Amino acid sequence: MKRPRRAGAAPRSSARAAVRHATPPPPASAPVWKARAVAVLVGLLAVWPLCHRALAAWLGVNPWKLGGFAMYTTATPPLVVDVFGLQGGRVVVLDEASLGTPARAALERFARERHALGELRRPDDLAALVLASRPELAQVAVLVRRYALDPATALMVEERTQHTYDRDGPREGRRTTPGR
Repeated sequence: MKRPRRAGAAPRSSARAAVRHATPPPPASAPVWKARAVAVLVGLLAVWPLCHRALAAWLGVNPWKLGGFAMYTTATPPLVVDVFGLQGGRVVVLDEASLGTPARAALERFARERHALGELRRPDDLAALVLASRPELAQVAVLVRRYALDPATALMVEERTQHTYDRDGPREGRRTTPGR
């Protein structure tokens, strides 16, 4: 049996409808924003191996650095940095002991950073410190020797990059790969 309605009371269905419309709906943009953020993150993770491979191939970036996914598939050969100076018209080898403390620290930092960043790291600061600590030098050349696996022959080859600096600033760098 139905209960009688009170006088002046609204029908039950309209009372429920009023309660439903009184509470605000949940924000619809929150789930869409989260879904877009996840899609962007997944997209970046999918594209990064290609970008990292390009950096390693074109600029000599170490595959072990910068979150490379193929880091365990390659050898980590040494990187050798030699510094030469032009003194009185002849080339002299500058060993670490002949450099001042700031230049020696810059040489160690350059070798470490060049090993990780490849061609992205230039020796401009190192050459400036060597020229400042050795006023008798007219020019400084920084020779970077990097060993890499040649995919065509499966042999280790030496890639040389020479950066030459004089008192006026940097000159053009040369990159050579003997045996290719």
